[in-house]
Amino acid sequence: MIVLLESFVESLTVVLPFYPVGTMERVTVEGQVATGSTYARMLSHLPLAARPTRLMVYDVHTLQNRFYLSSGVIASLCTTVPLVVPMFREVGVTCVAFPDDGAAKRFGTMFQGFPLVTCGKTRQGDERIVTINSGDCKGLDVCIVDDLVQTGGTLFEAGKALRDAGAKSVSAFVVHAVFPGEGWRRFLRGGDRAIFERFFLTNSNPTRVAEIPEGDTFVVVDITEKVLLDIDRF
Repeated sequence: MIVLLESFVESLTVVLPFYPVGTMERVTVEGQVATGSTYARMLSHLPLAARPTRLMVYDVHTLQNRFYLSSGVIASLCTTVPLVVPMFREVGVTCVAFPDDGAAKRFGTMFQGFPLVTCGKTRQGDERIVTINSGDCKGLDVCIVDDLVQTGGTLFEAGKALRDAGAKSVSAFVVHAVFPGEGWRRFLRGGDRAIFERFFLTNSNPTRVAEIPEGDTFVVVDITEKVLLDIDRF
């Protein structure tokens, strides 16, 4: 990027569909490093072009990450949701659920026409407890929507809560598949977290997604054309 900008290009667009430090924007314990801020400072110190460098990211975990960037780099926040809404209708999803209030506030307005359910999570020691805070899923085919999955523990507990509340079926959609330690294997049929009829995820993190087999539970949503369209929009 430095070489390009020092070659007098008029503009530079950097596409990072998965912003890997999106969950690391604050410090809760002295000694931690807010790598979200560090990452943004590195990008902000790129040489200037004729126009500000554009950083395209998709469904970033916390929107405040954009404010770490200086005026020489402008965040272009995009979303993959328009890709999955028609897919939901095609496979018969009749209700959209969110694992917490944050996801509900973030994505709730994007699913017009779907009944919405919001869950909430609390911790008792090492135990994660998920309950339904609002909405009714009884008799409906539900898909839980969130921006990313790490171990998938919250998604799994939310799926159980929805099923216990009478959901006809439960699926999940996450934009960014992190899954450290091949945690995705637990969601395959026969795994100890095999609760989802379908598990939609995008290829925003292609190295991880390449390891995950399609046709069992997982459905990979290709975002390539969406990225190309979003580049052309500006």
